Amino acid sequence: MRLMFVILFCICSGVAMGGDRKPLWFADSRQEQAARELEGQLAILAAADLDPRFDDLQWRLAQALGPEQASLLYTEAYLLVRAFWREVHRFPPGQLDLNAPLSLMPEPGFASAMAHDAAKGRLYERVLALEPPVPHYLAFSNRLRKLHHLARQPPLAIGAWGVIKPGEHHAEVAPIRRQLARLGDYPGRTDSLRFDGGMVAAVQQFQRRHGLKADGVIGPRTRHWLRLDYQERARLLARSLVRQAHDRHYFAPDHLLVNIPDYRLDWVQDGQSRFSARVVVGMPSRRTPRMHSELRSVVVNPYWNVPNSIMRKDLLPRILTDGSYVQRNRFEVLDSENRPLWLSPDELSRLAYQGFPYRLRQRPGPGNSLGRYKFHLINSQAIYLHDTPKQRLFERSARAFSSGCIRVENADLLADLLLQAQSPEGPPLKRYLYASGPRWLTLQQPLAVYLVYWSAWMDGGRAQFRSDIYELEKAAIGRQPALTASLDKNKE
Repeated sequence: MRLMFVILFCICSGVAMGGDRKPLWFADSRQEQAARELEGQLAILAAADLDPRFDDLQWRLAQALGPEQASLLYTEAYLLVRAFWREVHRFPPGQLDLNAPLSLMPEPGFASAMAHDAAKGRLYERVLALEPPVPHYLAFSNRLRKLHHLARQPPLAIGAWGVIKPGEHHAEVAPIRRQLARLGDYPGRTDSLRFDGGMVAAVQQFQRRHGLKADGVIGPRTRHWLRLDYQERARLLARSLVRQAHDRHYFAPDHLLVNIPDYRLDWVQDGQSRFSARVVVGMPSRRTPRMHSELRSVVVNPYWNVPNSIMRKDLLPRILTDGSYVQRNRFEVLDSENRPLWLSPDELSRLAYQGFPYRLRQRPGPGNSLGRYKFHLINSQAIYLHDTPKQRLFERSARAFSSGCIRVENADLLADLLLQAQSPEGPPLKRYLYASGPRWLTLQQPLAVYLVYWSAWMDGGRAQFRSDIYELEKAAIGRQPALTASLDKNKE
């Protein structure tokens, strides 16, 4: 890559260009604007802590001795950022690995292309074209700049334990109030030790922004997010921007979007949400995979064909101690030819102990684990969306309880809207609910479905954060967050 920079020296250096002409990135106000824009893009990738080259280049730009040296570094930054996005989009849909090593080499022939762009005065447009096409990109950039500033301030003394309730006086109320003010949740005075109404509202807003129950009580989970340092916030936000840019590159205008850490489903049509619902996703030991798929059928009154893994881990231990569990929960025992068998409770318990040679299938009905509706997705992992009889789980703020599939709140409404959109004059959905068996209803036009993992995003100018339930954003061992490293270098 250094060889490429040597080739580009004649483009970027005022000396090589002869006369009194300025270096490329300082040639006029538009080129200087392009340089500032490029600095912002580089800062995002440095904050994401994806590759030390971004942080190193950001520091070298800050230490540049004059426009000529800075111009060369801006060219290097342009090449690096451009190569990064080319590398990111080589990952297939749903398979981006931010911990994989990156090969950041410019494409062949790029030197002549950049020379042509420079001659035509198009570098500003080329830099803008590198911006990832994600909603609220400017808000992302501004928030990261704010976090960079906050990281220079002394930390606040907020403990990890203890509960503070509204109306109480507590020594930690003042530092918590100042932290809420720093993060944009509290606009008032920051010296009071009383947990008053204004602070309660600020805490509730803070809790909503972090996927917590907005009860206004400062407990361990709220304290965890209050104590999170600013460079880690920046890292999570920047990594999420990269994830969104990769995922959205493949999005269709009309799609179902499930954000796993947010426990939420949205049906999006032309950028607008038509239907939104809370969901339950896979527990950390049985993760819901990131993937792109298609919804082709809605199944009313579905059977539940129990996967072997769930049968071994969950059902057979229960059958071992209580053979009547099978009949009581409306399960059928099927042989290798899918023929139903009748076995006594004692026989079932004995087989559960010796090694169960059969399959289990749960009959349709209100107690079926899939509920009344199944949304069939095309994939090889047996992952789909479905209703559930356990509606109370949707009231919890953290909802990673399933074995990988996704349980959808108000599944009846989603099924009805999907079928109406496909066939407005079709029969009402409820006519199929009282049938004795399952009914497969095929959509005339398959609907794209995206299962994504975005643990942070911008919404209305405010940063949203969610727990990293699968630890995909866990910092690499021995790697210091890029924002911290950059600040340490600037202190030298």
